[in-house]
Amino acid sequence: MSKVLKQSKAVLVTALMYNDNNIYNSVLEKLINNFGKIEVISDEYLFSHSIYYKEEMGESLNKRFIVFENMIERDYISDVKKITDNIEIEYSDNNGKRTINIDPAILTLENFILVTNKNFTHRIYLKEGVFADLTLLYKKKKGYTELPWTYADYSNDETKSFLNKIRELFYNKLIESSPFGSNWK
Repeated sequence: MSKVLKQSKAVLVTALMYNDNNIYNSVLEKLINNFGKIEVISDEYLFSHSIYYKEEMGESLNKRFIVFENMIERDYISDVKKITDNIEIEYSDNNGKRTINIDPAILTLENFILVTNKNFTHRIYLKEGVFADLTLLYKKKKGYTELPWTYADYSNDETKSFLNKIRELFYNKLIESSPFGSNWK
């Protein structure tokens, strides 16, 4: 029988997609109230990788990544998803359409995992309707790399570069919480 090891903590990242800066600012405050101080906010960019959100949220959507200062236990990500779902509902319009999309994720030494309420062949069920989507793998000397199912906006070089910088920023904290030591670089 193998020994159960305590897993390292993870960096909490949320991706926000929106077209109203007032809603973005208000939601940002709610995220801070729920998850603590922010370490880094990415530059805003125009989300142009898919038309999936067009009917619900309109055109000209902006996107940003929010990285929180405090790392979390990996299994807490299911609870984070429930909290962000409730925030999305709170900011939905009178017809129930979202005005902001919040995608929570965890960044670890070895991967980047989004969480979703939608099942698919490569997703792992966590609990209470939440699935883990292995989005990027970390490879030595290459950094985060995409998989065949990785969304286009997570496959692009800018996103991977940003996430690699976040991994480097949190590297020592991630190592300190890891049962495997510093073999990840």
